[in-house]
Amino acid sequence: MDKIKEITLKIKELKNKNVKKTIPNNKINVKFYNMAMNISIELITGIGLGVFLGLFLDNYLQTKPIMFIIFFIVGTIVGFYNMFKSLKKYGYFK
Repeated sequence: MDKIKEITLKIKELKNKNVKKTIPNNKINVKFYNMAMNISIELITGIGLGVFLGLFLDNYLQTKPIMFIIFFIVGTIVGFYNMFKSLKKYGYFK
């Protein structure tokens, strides 16, 4: 009877070792990678559009640094707000 218990324990240990080997530790989790890419794109897009619009209005209105500074700040705020909405969608804020 003890031999049967020993064999079943060894089989369970070997199964657990095989399960651990099938899950690679160095592989990137796709869900978190997609989330990180989405959040960074939201932030970069907001800042980029603010800078582009600020430079365009500066050249059009001939007010060199003013519109760039204003729209850079507005673009940064919009980028962080979009990032917050994305994180809320993923369940990080309730």
